[in-house]
Order: sequence, then structure tokens, then C-alpha cells
Amino acid sequence: MHRYLTDFIKKDLLKKMVILGGPRQVGKTTLSLQLLGASDEQHPAYLNWDHIRTRNQLLEGQLPSNERLIILDEIHKYKDWRNLVKGFYDTNKSTTAFLITGSSRLDYYRKGGDSLLGRYFFYRLHPLSLYEVSSKPTQKDLDALLSFGGFPEMFLEQNEIDWKRWQKERITRVIRDDLLSLEQVKDVTQLEILAGLLTKKVGSTLSINAIAQDLSASHEAVKRWVSILENVYYCFRISPFGAPKIKALKKDQ
Repeated sequence: MHRYLTDFIKKDLLKKMVILGGPRQVGKTTLSLQLLGASDEQHPAYLNWDHIRTRNQLLEGQLPSNERLIILDEIHKYKDWRNLVKGFYDTNKSTTAFLITGSSRLDYYRKGGDSLLGRYFFYRLHPLSLYEVSSKPTQKDLDALLSFGGFPEMFLEQNEIDWKRWQKERITRVIRDDLLSLEQVKDVTQLEILAGLLTKKVGSTLSINAIAQDLSASHEAVKRWVSILENVYYCFRISPFGAPKIKALKKDQ
């Protein structure tokens, strides 16, 4: 399946390194392997920080030789990853291209102090769109996308039981793993209840005050929690479009 960012990333890799962020399980690793022309993660140019042997090699400054493109996956889990990647890039940029991939945390960390400034292009990969599914989409394609979502694994499988199980597991990983490593949240249970409430608000006006009452929490706390969930791609808010004079559209999103 050809992803919409592939051609843009190929072109930019000729100029600078590319950082590819996005939600968990959206297809970043698959896209990276396609750029390598690899069928699986055993390719020598695919380096995953979660593998202990690979991690030790990277910390020792070792990179595979004679590779035109190197993928560094999940390297942002290392505290000093920016300086490590900066050293690799500055030393090898004339002969090697670098693609850095990772979960939503990679995008989040980018908002802080950035020692890699001027050395990379950033892309965010989103779930499948209708025209990625098919160049001539049918009503059946649209129905499947609306039913199973745009995360490649579940869209391609289209099994409702597995899809529900996958959803629960993914939400747990996003909240328990990604979110708690980024933010200091005292009441995780409240955040999980909020995540459930937000699924019922899709496509409707969002009232922070109403949700605060449902959770018996302060307005400021709920507002912060919703922003946190946005940072890890759990949801996003759409601001109303209209003239500033229309007061009714000013507050709620």
C-alpha cells in the first residue's frame, strides 16, 4: 500500500534527515521498510532502539556500513537522543540519509529545545485516507474505512472482534505508556473515563464545563486533560469557522 507521504520523504531525504512522527500503529515502520526495499525488520539498515544489541551498537557510535539510508526507530526513548543523532548526521550526511521514526512522543519532544534545528524535515503520518485505500474508491471502501478506521492493521483485517480488542489494547498503551511518560497525571482513572466520554462526543459541540461536572473535576483540570489527549493523537478539536461577531461560535469547539 503506497502511503501519501512516501514520495515527499524520498525527495527530502536527499537534502536533510527526516523525522517521521505520528500515532502508534499508524504505519511508520512499514513505510520506513518500504523506503529501504525491505520485507521485514531484519534489514541491517533498520535500527530499533528497543533491541538491546542495536542499542549498544548505537551508544558505541556504530552504524552499518555501505548503507545509503539508515532508519533509527524509537531512538527518542534515549534521554540524549538529539545529540546522538546530531553526531551521526554531521559525520555521515555526505554519504548516508537518516530517517528517524517514533510514536507520538517524538512529535511531542520536538516542541521543546531542539538541537537538531536546521538539520531535518518533520512529517506526521496520519491513518489511511480513502484515496490511499484505492485510487478509485467505492462505497464499500468508504464503509470499511468508517467501520474499522484508518489504522492499516485493522483496516486490512476487517474483523470486528479483533478490532474491538485492538482498540482497548491501544487505548491502554497510549494512556499508560505514552501519556504517563510525557505528563504528570495524578488520577489516571479519571483520564481513562474522560477518554471514554470523548468517544461519545465525536462530531458534536464539546463543553468542557459539562464534562467537568460529569467527572466531578475542575474546569482547568479537564481542559488540561483534553489537551494532553490531543498531544498523543487520541483526539483533536476543530475550531468553529465564522465571523468574529458570531458570539455563539466563539467558545465551544
